[in-house]
Amino acid sequence: TTTTLTLGFLPGSVTLDIYDDGTGFDPSAAAPPSDAGGYGLRAMRQRVEQLDGVFSVESSPAEGTIVAAQLPAQRTTRDDA
Repeated sequence: TTTTLTLGFLPGSVTLDIYDDGTGFDPSAAAPPSDAGGYGLRAMRQRVEQLDGVFSVESSPAEGTIVAAQLPAQRTTRDDA
């Protein structure tokens, strides 16, 4: 398996894309978290969304996976509003 990370800077945001050409999976059929683990993608999504970002996962069996996060370059706080 080969993994590629791309960090990008857009006007007002920062993006991180992680691509691998591994076996992939069906995101809609992902098992719920258990005591054995399985919180990785869920925890990543929660952290990105807490920072007012956007998180996505694209994967298909036998086609690899793309995980993407886009975060605002400067987070707005309640005092800024």
